[in-house]
Amino acid sequence: MASHRFVHLVESELIKLTNWKEINHVLEQAFVSVSNKDKSSGQPYSSQPARSFVHVGDAGALLCMPAFLGNISVKSDSSQSNPAGPAARTSSLACKLITSFKDNPSRNPSLPDIIGNIFLFDETTGQLQATLEANYLTGLRTAAASIVATEQVFLPRIADKSKLVLGIIGTGVQGEFHAMGFMKTHKFVQVKLWNRTKARSEQLKTKLTQLAPNSCNPDVNISVHDSPEECCTNCDIIVTATSSSVPIVFKRFLKQNVHINAIGSGLQHHTELAQDIYDECSVFIDYWNGAKAELATLKSTIVGEVGEVVLKQKVVPSSGITVFQSLGMAVEDAAIGKLFYSKYMEQLNKGH
Repeated sequence: MASHRFVHLVESELIKLTNWKEINHVLEQAFVSVSNKDKSSGQPYSSQPARSFVHVGDAGALLCMPAFLGNISVKSDSSQSNPAGPAARTSSLACKLITSFKDNPSRNPSLPDIIGNIFLFDETTGQLQATLEANYLTGLRTAAASIVATEQVFLPRIADKSKLVLGIIGTGVQGEFHAMGFMKTHKFVQVKLWNRTKARSEQLKTKLTQLAPNSCNPDVNISVHDSPEECCTNCDIIVTATSSSVPIVFKRFLKQNVHINAIGSGLQHHTELAQDIYDECSVFIDYWNGAKAELATLKSTIVGEVGEVVLKQKVVPSSGITVFQSLGMAVEDAAIGKLFYSKYMEQLNKGH
C-alpha cells in the first residue's frame, strides 16, 4: 500500500492553481449531484446533511458542513493531452469548518473574523488527505455557482452573447469574485459597479481594468455608478452581493429580460430584491432542503434546482426575470476541494 502523505494548501498555492473553467465544471457536477436521485444513472450523486452550528459562548461560533460527492470527473490543465483525464471518475469526502469570532479584527496582531478550512478525506480509507484554506475557495465556488446557474437558466435564451452587460451590486469580496469569474468566462461589453462606499467600487474598477487584457473581452468598459438604479439599467446579468436587510433593487430598475444572482448575506437570503421582483420572477435554487429552511419566508415561484435544469428535469423560461437564489452547499466545497487537491498532487508528482 502506498504511503499516506498529508498536505496543507494555503491561499498563495491555491491562487496559482485557479482555472475558472475547471471550477465551473466541478460546480456544475455538484448541482447535478443533489438533483440526481438515481446512483446507477452514471451521473454524480451526493449526501449532505444540514449544516450545524456550535456557539462558543458570546465569543463566536463554529459551522460544520460535511458532504460526500460521488462519480465526478475532475479536469486539470494536463487533461487536454490525456484523453482519459476528463472521463476519469472519482469521489470526494470533505467537511468545511468555519469559525466566526467577531473580535478577531481588533486583536494584536489582527485576525480575520471568519476563518475556514476544508478537510479532505480519502474516500476509501477515511484517512485525512489534506486541509485547504477555505476563504479563497469559498469565494471561488460561490461565484462559480452563479456562473453555472446563469449559463443554465438564462444564457440559452440569448441569441447574441457578445454584447452582454454585467452589473455588480456590492463590490466587497463576493462582488469581486463574481466580476472576475464572469469576465474570465464570458464576453461582456460593460461591467457596471455600485457600492454604498464608492471608494470600494473604484478600487475594484482598478483591479478589473488590470484583469481586462486577460479576460474574454480586453476592451470591456468598466464603470462605477452612483446608485443601484443607475448600475442596473440595461444590465443583462446582475449580481447582488450585499448584507442589506432592506431591498436595494426594484423591478423598475430592470430590463424586461434579465437574470439576477442573489448572493446576499443579510439576516434573510432574499432581502436585497424588492417584492415586486419576486412577484413576477422565476426563482431557481441550489438545493431544496436548504431552500425549505432558509427561504421559508420567500414569497415567489421557485421553479426548481439548477441541477434539475442541467438534467433536463425542469424547463427554464424563454423570457422575463429569472433569479438564482444562492444559499451555498457543502457539496460545492467537496467539489472544489477535490479539484484543487488533485491539481496540486498532479503537479507535485510531476516535480513542478
